[in-house]
Formats: sequence, structure tokens, C-alpha cells
Amino acid sequence: MKKYTPEFKSSIVTLYNQGRSANSLANEYHLAVQTVTGWVKKAEVIGIDDQGQPVTRAQFNALQKENNRLKEENDILKVAAVLLGEHRK
Repeated sequence: MKKYTPEFKSSIVTLYNQGRSANSLANEYHLAVQTVTGWVKKAEVIGIDDQGQPVTRAQFNALQKENNRLKEENDILKVAAVLLGEHRK
């Protein structure tokens, strides 16, 4: 699988947002249409954060993933605290 730089992906998204079709970009840059549309979707602004900065779908997904990981770690620590508390009795 070929890796593309963030700059390249960003330039493709910019061209798409300027009116180029996903098909024309895919043909010109030898990409799959699904690759282009995936990059565009991930770059889509879906909200604004507390500081008024735009949040993309990719950023939101990354934050959700991190939040789930932290919840899982928190649950593990809760169980460990209960087990350690029982062990000390």
C-alpha cells in the first residue's frame, strides 16, 4: 500500500474543494476514486471546538478513539483499586 504525505492529501482535498471532481483527480494523480473521496470526507469540517477552531471528521474520530481508550483504562484502574482494597483487608 502506497503512503501519501499529509501535504499531498491536503492538496488533493483543496483541488476537490475548488471544484475538481473526484474522478478527474483520481485519473490525473493515478489514485482510486475511493481514496480521493475518503480524504475529502476525513477533511470535512463537522464542528467547532471550544476555542472556535474547526474540527474535521478525522480529528473527531481520533478524539473518539482516544476517549474510548481512556474510558477502558479508567475501568481497568477501578477494578484494580477494588482488588487492591480487598487484598489489604
